[in-house]
Amino acid sequence: ESLAAYSDHIDELAAVFADANAGDGALLDHHPADDAWSVAQILHHLADAELQQSLRLRRMRVEDNPPWGSWDGAAYADALAYDVRPAADALTLLLSLRHVNVRLLASLAAEQWRRTTEHPEHGPIDVARVVELIAEHTKSHVLQARRAVIGMT
Repeated sequence: ESLAAYSDHIDELAAVFADANAGDGALLDHHPADDAWSVAQILHHLADAELQQSLRLRRMRVEDNPPWGSWDGAAYADALAYDVRPAADALTLLLSLRHVNVRLLASLAAEQWRRTTEHPEHGPIDVARVVELIAEHTKSHVLQARRAVIGMT
């Protein structure tokens, strides 16, 4: 169930990218409000988040209860210039990482799904819960991207 949820919104995200990239592609960089991210920025954020989650999942498989390892998404957006980098690169990275991570997760034995990481707010959480958190994060940003395409915040 967790594995299915992990993959659920990726096709929808690709469809949002296609919609925003239609025509002259101007919707990719459209900000529905001054403080709102564009579809391109959302894609870059999700790609970097997937990189972070990829490392977490691997550490959980190898180490006993590794620390969560927080990262500052806003700092990444600024330092890595989400606003000027090609959105297609972010989508390619995200889709590739998600594909590899799905294969990794599918290979886990039942007891490996119970391995934990130490989350700063929730305490020890297992692989299944991490995968649920990733799915929830993706889902929220897919909705945010869809709203950016139609001009809503």
